[in-house]
Amino acid sequence: MLLTKITPNQFKQVKKIYMEAFPKRERKPFFTLKSKKVQIYTATQNNQVLGFTAVIPLGKMVMVDYLAVSSKIRSKGTGGFIMNELCKIYKDKKIILLIEKLDNQAENKEQRIARRRFYIKNGFTSSGLFVSGVSGIMEIMNYGGQVYADEYLHLQEYALGSWMFKLSKMKLV
Repeated sequence: MLLTKITPNQFKQVKKIYMEAFPKRERKPFFTLKSKKVQIYTATQNNQVLGFTAVIPLGKMVMVDYLAVSSKIRSKGTGGFIMNELCKIYKDKKIILLIEKLDNQAENKEQRIARRRFYIKNGFTSSGLFVSGVSGIMEIMNYGGQVYADEYLHLQEYALGSWMFKLSKMKLV
C-alpha cells in the first residue's frame, strides 16, 4: 500500500468514499476539498483508492479535516496505515483533528468509542478542549504536541475562511 498526493484521476474514487463515510451534516461541499489550502493523500493498492485523508497545513500545525476508508475494507489496517504515514510526512508539526464527544446517550455511542480508541492507538491524545458547531460537540485531539484554544480557532478560521468560520458558529465549550 502507498500513501501519495492525490492525482486528478482519483477524485471520483475519493468522492465515492467521502459520500459513503460521512453523514451529510459532517460533509462540506466536495468542491471545497479542491481548495488550494487542502492537501489530499490517497492510500492505494493496485491502482485502487482504499482510503484518503484531507489535511490543511498552517505554520507548525496540520488539521486532519477528513480521514476515510472504503466501506469494503474497513478494519483491515488502512486507516492506521494512513495515520502512520501522515505522522511521518508531518513529523515536525502538531497534527490536530476533531472527533465526536463521547456521550453515553448518543445513538452511535459504540462508533464514537471505537473512533476515539483508534486515534489513541495511533498516538493521538486529547487536548482537553471541546468545540461546538454544526456537527455538535467535538473533542480536539492532537499529535506531536499540545494544541491550545487560540491556535485551534486560528487554524479553523484559516481553513474555513472568515465568513464561513462565522457561519459555522464554532466556539469552545
